[in-house]
This record gives sequence, C-alpha cells and structure tokens, in this order.
Amino acid sequence: MNPFPWLSLLTWLPLLAGLGLLVRPIRSNRVLAAPSFIFSVFTSLISLMVVLKYAGGSETSQWEERMEWIPSLGIDYALGLDGLSVVMLTLSALIMPMALGACRLSGLTHERLAGCLLMIQGTLAGVFTAQNFFLWFFFYEIALIPAYFLIKLWGKPGSESVSLRFFIYSMIGSIALLVGYLALASALGSYEFKSLSEASATQWLPEALGKNLAWFNLPIKWIVAILFALIFGGLAVKVGMVPLHGWLPDTYEHAPSPVTMVLTALLSKMGLYGMVRMVMPLLPYTPWPLIQLTMIVTVVGLLYAAMSAMGQVSLKRMLAYSSVNHLGYCVMALLALARPSMGEASLLTAKEFALGGLAMQMFSHGLIAAALFYLTSLMEHRMPGKISVDGPGGLRAEVPHLAGWMGLAVFASIGLPGLCGFIGEFMIFRGVFALIPWAACIALPALLITAIFYLRMLQYVFHGQRKHGACSLTDLSRRECLLMMPVMALILILGWFPHYIMDLLNPTLIEAIEGMIF
Repeated sequence: MNPFPWLSLLTWLPLLAGLGLLVRPIRSNRVLAAPSFIFSVFTSLISLMVVLKYAGGSETSQWEERMEWIPSLGIDYALGLDGLSVVMLTLSALIMPMALGACRLSGLTHERLAGCLLMIQGTLAGVFTAQNFFLWFFFYEIALIPAYFLIKLWGKPGSESVSLRFFIYSMIGSIALLVGYLALASALGSYEFKSLSEASATQWLPEALGKNLAWFNLPIKWIVAILFALIFGGLAVKVGMVPLHGWLPDTYEHAPSPVTMVLTALLSKMGLYGMVRMVMPLLPYTPWPLIQLTMIVTVVGLLYAAMSAMGQVSLKRMLAYSSVNHLGYCVMALLALARPSMGEASLLTAKEFALGGLAMQMFSHGLIAAALFYLTSLMEHRMPGKISVDGPGGLRAEVPHLAGWMGLAVFASIGLPGLCGFIGEFMIFRGVFALIPWAACIALPALLITAIFYLRMLQYVFHGQRKHGACSLTDLSRRECLLMMPVMALILILGWFPHYIMDLLNPTLIEAIEGMIF
C-alpha cells in the first residue's frame, strides 16, 4: 500500500478538472486551451514518474490503493499497477497532451472541448488501474460521455447522426458486457479480476459456475460459451472488430482528427485491455468449436478491413479501416491462447510470444495511429476539407518535413523492421503460427494489402505532379514538430530496443500464461 494515493490523483485530478470546465458558465469568448494543455502535461508527468518507479521484476500488483466502498455488495475502491497497466498508462501519458496540443494547433480551442479531453484522460487512468470490474466499468462508461460530445459538437457536418450511432453501439456492447460479467461475478462471489484469474488457474471456475449459475440446467460448457459470447462481444464493439465495427469508419471520419487520435490510440485499447483481464481467464473452458468460429470471424474480418482500406478515397476512412485491421491481429493473438498446451514447452513459448505481441501491438499501434492522425490533422489545417487518397500530389516538394514524418509513420504501420510496428506483428504471427497455423496463414495476406494501400497513398499524395489549382502550403513549424517528437522517437527506439517495454510486461504475461496451463 502507498502512503500517498498517486493513482487516485492521476484519475480524479484530470477528471474533475475536465468536469469543472464543462459546467463552468461561459461569460465571454475567452478560451482555456493553453492552461488545459499544461494541466494535461502535468498529469502525464506524474504518470511517467509513477511508471519510472514501478519495479518491473515483480509479478504482483504495485502502487495499490484499497478502501471499502460498497460493503453491502462486497465492492472495494481498489487501484493498482502491473506490467500491462504500466504500459497503457505510459501510452495515455504520451497521447493525451499531444491530442490537446493538436487541437490548439488546429484552432479547436474551446474550453469545453479541452474539458472533455481532460475527462477522458482521467477515465483512462481509472480503466488501466482498476482492480475490480465494478470500478473498471464505472470509468469505462464515463469515458463514453465526453467522447460522444466531442464527436457531436465539434465534428464535421453530419456528426449528429454519427455520434448517436457511436453511442448506441457502445451502449449495446456495454449492456452485453455488464450482463455477462455480473453473471460471472455472482458465480465467483467477487468482482475482483484477481479472483477470476485465480479461479481459472486453479480450475475452480467450472465448479463455481455449476454450483452458483445453474441457468435452465444448461451444461457448464454452454454456460461458459454464453458468458464468453457476452463479454467478448461487448468488448469487441469497443475494439471495432468486424462485424461490430459499423460505428467506426464514419466516427473516425467525422470527428476532429485530434479527437480521432484519442479514439483509435486509447479508447479502442480499453476493449483490448478488458479482453486480457476478463476474456483470457475464460479461454481454457470455452468450447473449442466456439473459439474456432470466433477465430474465423476475426481473420476474415481483418482481411476485409485491409481490403476496405485499399478501396477508400478519404484518407481518414482509410486510416480507420487500417486500425480495424491492425487491432484484428491483437484479437487473433488473444484467441490463439485458447489452444490447449498440456504443459508442452514449445506451445507455452508460443503463447508467451502471442500474448507479448498483443501487448506490444497495443502500445505500438497507439503510437503509430496517433502520429498518423496528428499529421492528418496538420494537413487538414493547411488544406481545409476532405483529404483524398488519390491527391493532391507533389506535396513532398512543398512540405518536405511533413512528408518525411508521414513516411516514417506509414512505414511503421506497414511493419518495416527497425520500427516499433514490426515487433508486435512479428511476435503475434510467431505465436499464432505455432498455435493455430491456419489462422496465421489466412491473416498473412493482410500484411501485403496494408503495404499496398499505404504506399499508394504516399505516391499519390506526396509524389508526382500537383493537381491544377492547388494552393501553396507551409511546412511544419517548430512547435508542430516538437509536439510529436516523443511519439516519433519511441517509434524509432522501440523498433531497435523493444526490451524497454517487454521487460515491464514479461512478469505479468508469464504469470498470466502460467495460469492457463491446461
């Protein structure tokens, strides 16, 4: 236990500050964008301080805070950090100031927009550190409210219907998740994530379900299948997994690009993070035919997303489908962990690769997607209107720095060795090939398709001849470059030295894999 509640500070300070900006009466046209950015940076610096003091060699949760909250329901206010939490907290600390700075550079300086983003920064800290489902779900749902208003109030024309669709999809997913986990918690007698992991590792989970969750006298494997479908399906909506992605392309296109940075780099990771905490312990007991069916849907879906990205005209829609494709690799890796290993050393190693690749891909995709949408935001600021994948051409000669940074982010997304995008994808395919070979083989062409549509975009937008009537543009300013330097530096550094992240993750991942021996 820590004498000072640092994790609560990281959660409630930006959350309450953002809420204060939302409810504060506006008596003038003045804005508070600069103070909000400074406040976000201050919160991120505290996050990084906590991360740097994290003892990576320990397998137990650290920086724990616990107090009795709702004793009648057996619910504590409990926060803590393990390796995965630390990595995701780091990602949030990097991306949120970048998004607020991008808003200011793009002219989106309304104090209530900044307030919504600050609220999201607080809820992310809560999601990534909560130790039980009740508290996790509390922050998970609160994040939906500012995200909805960011899309509705500051999005492009037509964003009203898009934001409503985003909200409805999210609520349906949340209801399914809530029903599934409440049933699971009632069987276990606890909302704690640790209790679920221990019940799975000790093989007590089926017995608890059989004794305490007798739904219409269904066989235990059917009950597990229903719980898996509810929890996995509810979280898959947040991830944007095909075919539950209907909200995602329009939302990413209509939302302001700095807001889209947060949606794809961070909010989608809440779904994947929830899958690791809640779905992974169910995998050893989920019927294998259901796992195979879900895997088929996943790999076909990520192929569909890659081909859909290749067919887009709008740059933001192309990036949206690309995100669906890249996060599909993470879901594929998670499902591959369900393969029975029976203690075989090679399969246990493959599972460590798959789960490590999943975590690394979550972090890498967050960095890369944020960089791509940040640069897209800067292009929109210079060329108002929808940016087409097949134009305007010749930008490299006019804005060489912007073209260079975009090229670096694109090659990282393609998975070029030496950049961080390669590490996660390599580890995922290395693990999945050993566990479920047919899934890796079907998904493999998506890597080639991704390279094709990204390189085509670079060719048509930045090379060739400028289209007739195109206006002259200014290159990136020093401030615009400085804002994205931390993210771009990590894209390069982690491509060569991924152990900086993996050393934090490994104890947590190994502990999780050992709990799945079956």
